[in-house]
Amino acid sequence: MQAGALFWVVAGCGAVRAAGIEWDKRGAFEDCLDAQAKGWVRARAELVLNEDPAAGDIDDPAVAAWAAQALSTCETKAGQGNRASEQVFARYMAHWRVHVDAAVTEVRRRSSPD
Repeated sequence: MQAGALFWVVAGCGAVRAAGIEWDKRGAFEDCLDAQAKGWVRARAELVLNEDPAAGDIDDPAVAAWAAQALSTCETKAGQGNRASEQVFARYMAHWRVHVDAAVTEVRRRSSPD
């Protein structure tokens, strides 16, 4: 089984969901941001697991631009934003390497024989 296929099997079991964003207040805006972050981390982890050269084609400014777009998208979808939640999301995404690495590590741990 290829790493990408394995990743999706394990991700469906909650591997990526393990380290979610801890919100002070939760609503439609936060749910949207949470989904955006999980999808982004999942996609980046899949690139790493598949040893895709594109896994290295990311840096802090690119993540910041993606996060700004995610904030805009979620504000539109939710009908409003929340300044405190925006700051929580920005802090979470500032540690994007940690989140991607944790997802990769969890998939590898779950896929290794006991």
